[in-house]
Amino acid sequence: MKVIKWLDKNFEKYILVFLLIVMASVLSLQVFMRFIVNSPTFWSDRVAQLSLVISTFFSISYCIRRGSSLKIDLLLKAVPKPVSKAMALLVKTIMLVFFSLLALASWGTLGQYAERGTTDVALGIPLTYLYAVVVFGLVLTVVRCIQVLVFEFFPEKNPEVLATLVTQPAPQKPAGGSDDE
Repeated sequence: MKVIKWLDKNFEKYILVFLLIVMASVLSLQVFMRFIVNSPTFWSDRVAQLSLVISTFFSISYCIRRGSSLKIDLLLKAVPKPVSKAMALLVKTIMLVFFSLLALASWGTLGQYAERGTTDVALGIPLTYLYAVVVFGLVLTVVRCIQVLVFEFFPEKNPEVLATLVTQPAPQKPAGGSDDE
């Protein structure tokens, strides 16, 4: 159970850090090979490009899980609290529908690439693998959208909310006050 909780909290973060290290390393190698050795690599730009694309899909699910998706706070603060909650719920539901449709469409694209057997020219690996990672990122985003909606209705299920409830001290009564006030 500890492993699942750790993955729930850290999975995307570590993937994103890994992809950032890959991009920085590969591009540094390319600069070294091009300007110092005078023999550029043919594959490094493609690896960096694919790392950036893949990190985009994992960062979407990471941001949704953290609740840091794009939103207009000014509008949410200008309306009454029940309207604000309803608007936030509507946005989360729209995001769930949108990413579900995107995941389904990408699944179809993945099937087409699997049928064709197309490979990446620069890397020589099947494009099916690359698109499978995109599909996985979108499915993970859908899971995170569902998770956020569950946390909306059942905040006690959210580990972060639970952690803040456990660590907050109980409210103190004013000194010298009576219980009848």
